[in-house]
Amino acid sequence: MKIGLFDSGIGGISVLKKLAYVNGAHYIYIADTERAPYGLRTPEVLESFVWEFVEFFHKKRVNEIFAACNTTDSIILERNLDLGIKYNSIIKAGINAIKADRIGVIGTNVTIKNGSYKRYLEMMGKEVYQKSTQLFVSIVEEGVFYGRMVEAIANYYLLSLRKENIRELILGCTHFPFLKGIISRVLPKVRIIDPAEELSKLVPKDNSKKPFVEFYVTGDPVIFERKLKRINFRVPYTVNKFRVRKVISIEKFSDFNGIIGSR
Repeated sequence: MKIGLFDSGIGGISVLKKLAYVNGAHYIYIADTERAPYGLRTPEVLESFVWEFVEFFHKKRVNEIFAACNTTDSIILERNLDLGIKYNSIIKAGINAIKADRIGVIGTNVTIKNGSYKRYLEMMGKEVYQKSTQLFVSIVEEGVFYGRMVEAIANYYLLSLRKENIRELILGCTHFPFLKGIISRVLPKVRIIDPAEELSKLVPKDNSKKPFVEFYVTGDPVIFERKLKRINFRVPYTVNKFRVRKVISIEKFSDFNGIIGSR
């Protein structure tokens, strides 16, 4: 079984590690470090990235795609994109884990602006308080998970949510689980929800083989591998260069979208 994932960097590793623990599949992970951060991109540009990666997954004969990025997942959901490969949404997985009525959601600028979590949760009768926490992505990519600077940023972002008396907080970006400890200290009475945990329940349990990962990196593979070692990633892997198209337009992928959408 081949499973595809993509993210702007190492954030999606939080998803990959949980999937690999359940299923010893062959994973293909695209880390788009050259064009990160995604939270500052337009929806149109992000959609073009999605089609570029999906085309690659088709060529690699991927069986399923698991969302490793909330930002692009919000685009896929909001635009109802048919990728032509079974797709598992991390946003929907996170929503399935909700139990309380007063919910906080943190994510990138794009995820919060699209409001996918908010809309689905409000349809369930929940009170939702959103907060864009874009800087969390940058500090995780730098491998900074604790210290006074991180504490200051966490307090700056999260104290307003604590005042709203939220009972649960959705980590609406796959980078954020790396900061779960410090987030819990700022919000000690709040249940922290990592959607990747719920998403991992969707992969068939199969440990008959050991997992293996093919990483494809748009930026510097050497720097990316250093980050893997910094977060103590232990699944066997290879790191390869992924060369992106320098100029990408939605129109360029319209025919491809029509073909896979008809499957």
